[in-house]
Amino acid sequence: MPISESMGSFARRVKILIMLAILASSTPLMADFSGGVAAYKRGEFEAARSEFERLAAAGDARAQFAIGLLYDNGEGVGRDDDKAFEWYRKSAQQGYAKAQYNLALMYETGRGVAADNAAALAWFGKSAVRGNADALTRVYGYAEQGDAEMQLLLGQLYYLGRGVVRDERDAFGWFSKAAEQGSSDAAFAVGVMYEKGQGRLQSYVKAAAWYQKAAEAHHAEAAYNLARLYRLGRGVGHDLDRALELYEVAADAGLVNAQLSLAMLYEAGQGWQRDVVRAVSWYRRAAENGSADAQTNLAYLYAEGVDVKQDLIEAYALLDAADEAGHRLAKENLDLVAAGLSDAQIAEAQARARRYVEPPAKPAAQIRANR
Repeated sequence: MPISESMGSFARRVKILIMLAILASSTPLMADFSGGVAAYKRGEFEAARSEFERLAAAGDARAQFAIGLLYDNGEGVGRDDDKAFEWYRKSAQQGYAKAQYNLALMYETGRGVAADNAAALAWFGKSAVRGNADALTRVYGYAEQGDAEMQLLLGQLYYLGRGVVRDERDAFGWFSKAAEQGSSDAAFAVGVMYEKGQGRLQSYVKAAAWYQKAAEAHHAEAAYNLARLYRLGRGVGHDLDRALELYEVAADAGLVNAQLSLAMLYEAGQGWQRDVVRAVSWYRRAAENGSADAQTNLAYLYAEGVDVKQDLIEAYALLDAADEAGHRLAKENLDLVAAGLSDAQIAEAQARARRYVEPPAKPAAQIRANR
């Protein structure tokens, strides 16, 4: 048998053996948990706890929740709110919805932890997002009592169809309630829905008005969207000076889309003052904040020496970062730039690329309008 065929058969056998080993090791875990549940249902709480503790030590969120439940109810162990809280917390932090709900109840009532209504609401919200019906009921209760954060959350759930059937009119209604109480995130969301015609008839005028309210509360994405409306003259008068002011507010707040938009507008100069120096400055800020589009566009300027001094090493660094982020245009251009560099220069460029690959955190919004 040729060596290549022998090695291929060997590789396949190894792969099969690895798969069997994984399956063999995972099946007992499921069986052990089921065994623990069965013991619990029989009232054999000590046997159940023994199974759950072994799994919980390995990080099983279901088992961690189950142990919390034993301590919460005093089943097979002395009732201990502190231990129940700690086990629920471990499970909740892994995203287990039932544990998140029980943890919220403990924060709400002050059992096992100091009462903290804000923490309770946060965990009710996390559980509701994961589809826990009991948590959703509590979210409704708080929202109907006028809690703006829970109203905002319900708007998001209905808008995204998380834990409820997606309904844009219900989303709009809850966003509006929260916005009327001063929530800038909700005001931004209402603006988006008016602009897109979701849940209400489209109205650029009303969209601009709600964006204005949110922007006045320092909401970066609202300022960005309002800038776009001023630039295009939608719902407000065409006003490039006001658009520039708002774009810069959003960009200075760290909003990458605003930084990229300013760079592209200054570079293109179509209906906007062309200024390549400013374009490069904003491209660089966006690139350093992780924008693969900014990295690719700035790389082109450096590679071709368009209104800037040609710098193939910097161009390669930018394209290397964009390629790692999966930008569709980066790889081909990276190979073209590499052809003009030595191995030492490529190594230098790859070292430079790290500052673009690991950007700081940037703001995000729950609902985004079309750019």
